[in-house]
Amino acid sequence: MAYMLPLRFVEVSSEPAVAICATRIVAMMDTKAYQARRTIHDEKQSGTLINACGVNAAKTAIFLDNGSVVSSPKSINVLLNSIAKAESRAESKRSPRMKIFDLYDEDEEDDEEEEDFEE
Repeated sequence: MAYMLPLRFVEVSSEPAVAICATRIVAMMDTKAYQARRTIHDEKQSGTLINACGVNAAKTAIFLDNGSVVSSPKSINVLLNSIAKAESRAESKRSPRMKIFDLYDEDEEDDEEEEDFEE
């Protein structure tokens, strides 16, 4: 049974309303770093940059697990706080009495064992 991560969305820009799934974020870099500026420039040149800045300057480059790069006008600290708030809201909604079990059919295994002994 595959484990599915819950979807948590974080708003990366408010002027053009853009939200991304927080579970897909691999890395975030401040655009003061040369690597982030270079990556944003390369992505703009190739036409694959997701520009969530609008008319504002980019403060953060967000790298997603599918290889996409999102430029955001919000700082890394603001984005991390938004992700933490989304996590705490999700934790408060969970029922403390709810438990998840990984079940399998025991009857099928018992039938197979009985067949082996009958021969």
